[in-house]
Amino acid sequence: MPRQERVDDEICKQLNIIIARELKDPRLQTLVSVTAVETSKDLKTAKAYVSVMKQDAVQDAVNALNQASSFIRGLLFERLKIRLVPHITFIPDNSMENGDKIDKILKELHKNGKF
Repeated sequence: MPRQERVDDEICKQLNIIIARELKDPRLQTLVSVTAVETSKDLKTAKAYVSVMKQDAVQDAVNALNQASSFIRGLLFERLKIRLVPHITFIPDNSMENGDKIDKILKELHKNGKF
């Protein structure tokens, strides 16, 4: 596994632990999980894709995480064995919604005999 993928996986794992145990923001009271992390090739920046259980709380949770990103970065610096911890931007993960849309389209096509 390439180094960048190992870093992505470890950051994702640690972010989930930090969000679940360390952050006390009331906007994060619903189930929030990081589904994927993509770091840049130079490891200076990263995008963390966030899935939130309550659809109406997605933007609040993402805003809370982005506001706490410096604090989160400090915690990552203590936990990761890398010299440079990337600046993290949290982004809503819409893959579940997109999967549901595709599933509905396929069911409709199958129902109408076109698939």
